[in-house]
Amino acid sequence: MTITSINHDVAEKDVEAGRYTLYLNNGCPFAHRSSIALGLKGLTDSIEVISSHFEFNEEGLWQFNGLDGTDLDKNNGFKTIKDLYTHSDPDYGAPARFTVPVLWDKKTKKIVSNESGDIVRIFSTQFNSIAKNKELNFRPDNLVTKIDEFVDYYQKNFFFKIYQALDPQKYSETFDTVFATIDKLEKHLNENNTKYLFSDEITEADIKLFVVLIRFDVVMVPAFRLNWKTTRDYPNIFKYIRRLYQNPAIKPTVNFDYIKGMYFLGPYGGYTSKFVPKGPCMDYLNEPIIE
Repeated sequence: MTITSINHDVAEKDVEAGRYTLYLNNGCPFAHRSSIALGLKGLTDSIEVISSHFEFNEEGLWQFNGLDGTDLDKNNGFKTIKDLYTHSDPDYGAPARFTVPVLWDKKTKKIVSNESGDIVRIFSTQFNSIAKNKELNFRPDNLVTKIDEFVDYYQKNFFFKIYQALDPQKYSETFDTVFATIDKLEKHLNENNTKYLFSDEITEADIKLFVVLIRFDVVMVPAFRLNWKTTRDYPNIFKYIRRLYQNPAIKPTVNFDYIKGMYFLGPYGGYTSKFVPKGPCMDYLNEPIIE
């Protein structure tokens, strides 16, 4: 099964408040990227958000069932994520997958994009006419090379590498690579004189890194057996995570119940026994940041 990216250009003249819906899942790290960008850009009042349940239905699809604090799609009436794809393109189907996030255009009744990085960039640029924080640019020209090099390296050695820990044949090598990469990140942050990875402003690299780091202690350590250390054992990483988490636009996007639900009960589950642990306590994320 493969993910087929759908990306359509959005003309700034066509952007208007109330026209778009962002479909996501509060547990999915890729969907989380888009909800963070939505909040940081100040688009929450202009774009409808509909969240699916953290478990697949019997067909292996994200579902909008209204359970456990999730949403029903009252405007479009879609029951599952598949409904969006087939309504937008009746020929869309296997071997492609029906994934989140999805940015939906209510006027054309088409998918604008189903790729998280693309949605972050759309919010950062094309949607400035309806954004409260128009000056915030997640991909400034002077940092493009650094952002792309960082994301490329960390996707290979951290973001996507983590999932290989579920393969017994790859576990040991994955374990070593992941923690060597974390050590490298700790060194980068220690030598950095800015609040975030490359500047005092949040970039798309920070967004992509944060959605993995915020899941590390709560699911990656127990579910993927990546238990050498937690983020609290890295002073600079710990401060970095808290700085992002305590941002008033980001904190509401972090739903630990859904994060745990997706990884312990949902499609990314690392355990064969299907139950959600009560812990860990994540209150330490609210500790004051001492500069």
